[in-house]
Amino acid sequence: MRVRLLGPVDVMVDGEERPVAGLRRKAVLATLALHVGEVVSTDRLVDAVWGETAPLTALNTLQHHVSHLRAVLGGKAAILVRPPGYLLDLGEDGTDVQLAERLLRQGRQSADPRQGAQELRQALALWRGRPLADVAGLAWLEGQAGRLDLLCQQIRRALSEAGLAAGEHLHLVPELEQMVADHPLDEQVHAQLIVALYRCGRQADALSAYQRLRATLAEELGIDTSQPLRDLETAMLRQDPSLDAPRPGGMAAAVSAGHADSGAVAAGGGGIRRPRRGAGQPRHHLVSGAHGRHR
Repeated sequence: MRVRLLGPVDVMVDGEERPVAGLRRKAVLATLALHVGEVVSTDRLVDAVWGETAPLTALNTLQHHVSHLRAVLGGKAAILVRPPGYLLDLGEDGTDVQLAERLLRQGRQSADPRQGAQELRQALALWRGRPLADVAGLAWLEGQAGRLDLLCQQIRRALSEAGLAAGEHLHLVPELEQMVADHPLDEQVHAQLIVALYRCGRQADALSAYQRLRATLAEELGIDTSQPLRDLETAMLRQDPSLDAPRPGGMAAAVSAGHADSGAVAAGGGGIRRPRRGAGQPRHHLVSGAHGRHR
């Protein structure tokens, strides 16, 4: 049995969909499922389901909704009374959100990027549209829908990382370009696109993508790109071998700008490190932009 929240709210039992009727009833189930395995107080349930418009009969109505939901879920054991409220007990992966989070962890931790990518695709396949689609009009649940949208973005980023590590840069470019358009301030996604373009032999396009991000950050936020992205630009200008695509059967670290260790953006077979100057080697200036501007 699994409660599904990554789309319309419903219940799957033995592969069969069991719809849940009524906005408030779905909201009760969704609130409990977002705290699966935890006690949710009646006050919190009333606030999530009705907000400031809660009727005087809210507690009685809540009890009726819980009784109905137990029937949908197959018995009283699914929703337990635990002062000061109720606890939804569904076991491991009892919600599609739990399953997606587990697959994300496994995908990130996989030693084989192709296996990791497979698990991450399974996680993305759990989305059936906008999360909490039929209850997102309620204020608290609307906020939770936004959190689940962020979870989807995390999975997409992790899938791009796994794809780069597996040498799938050519196929990643169109999707990464769309992700950059959707999230123009996301440095990690830009770093992934830049590396993918570079590995496709499109160094000029990769540098242009970096410059566009830099201009956008300056205009929108008044900040420069992070150090890992500046290191990535340096590596491209030097044609650093660490940026090369992984060899077939080889392992590669993922690109994770903004999450990398200080002074490195991981890509290819090893990290992109800040340029080191040997004894007597002069400090060199980076040339940025089409007009050769020095900094």
